[in-house]
Amino acid sequence: MSSAIQLARYNHSVLVFDGGEGRTSWVPKYHNLLGYPQGITGKELLRLGREQAQMYGAEIVKSLVGRIEKTDEGDFTVTTSSADYRSRYLVFATGLTDIQPEIPNRYEFAGRSVYYCLDCNGFEFIGQKAAVLGHTKRAILSAVALLDYTHHVFIATNGQPLEGRAEYDELLKEYRIEVIETPVERFQGVAGVKGKLKALSFQGGSLREVDKALSTYGVKGNSKLAEELSVAVNERGHIIVNDFMETNIPHIYAVGDVINTTQMLVFAICEGVKAAMSIHRAMESKRQRLPVQDGPDVSD
Repeated sequence: MSSAIQLARYNHSVLVFDGGEGRTSWVPKYHNLLGYPQGITGKELLRLGREQAQMYGAEIVKSLVGRIEKTDEGDFTVTTSSADYRSRYLVFATGLTDIQPEIPNRYEFAGRSVYYCLDCNGFEFIGQKAAVLGHTKRAILSAVALLDYTHHVFIATNGQPLEGRAEYDELLKEYRIEVIETPVERFQGVAGVKGKLKALSFQGGSLREVDKALSTYGVKGNSKLAEELSVAVNERGHIIVNDFMETNIPHIYAVGDVINTTQMLVFAICEGVKAAMSIHRAMESKRQRLPVQDGPDVSD
């Protein structure tokens, strides 16, 4: 949306393909955006972004893109279930898919008391009983990082052995971070309060009180369409870009979570504007290379 707004304000023709399934849509509230001291929900932010983009002339197509092909002329044909579109430039803002913990009722608590980004949501853990979900070294390092916010931290590996436990055993003991390797059966919530955690229920009937949980299972970049165009990605599916948001393929740019590991919305907004500026500068430079036509001498 930030790319679309800036490009439209440059007076370019802009199409946004919006599948409506973005992670932003299920975030209950963003608290770190300048200008929203009381926070703003993901859905409301998206609604305002669409309204702003359309106000400047961007067109929003409520459809998933099924295929993109490069034409002989160097443009791109973007195909949805209902129509084909032509474009000279592409901006991928296709985001990430979270690798979810294998706990049946996880979506009841996702974004409300089960979080996926410590930089984004560390504040919510202050003084809370915290569970770190995962079984890799990342779970250990995340548990230690949570100590900046709370002293009540344990790791739940959901039935898996904890990787790196021997390496970090002294650290876990020093900070009194308990490791529970019993499988988790389900999250238990506070009655009558949507998405508020109360406890983890383990196989065998044991319970452990918890207010907030951090999932450390990682993410996968939604880069399939870009890869089909030979856009370079890393091992996690993040699209690789330079400082100007350009990919290795001319006229293709990428912004937001699909290029990042930080997952913070403020970065995505800035990157969207940077991509728009880069595209506009590229079109300006092409005009400057055009031969100047002779015209009337206005000095007479």
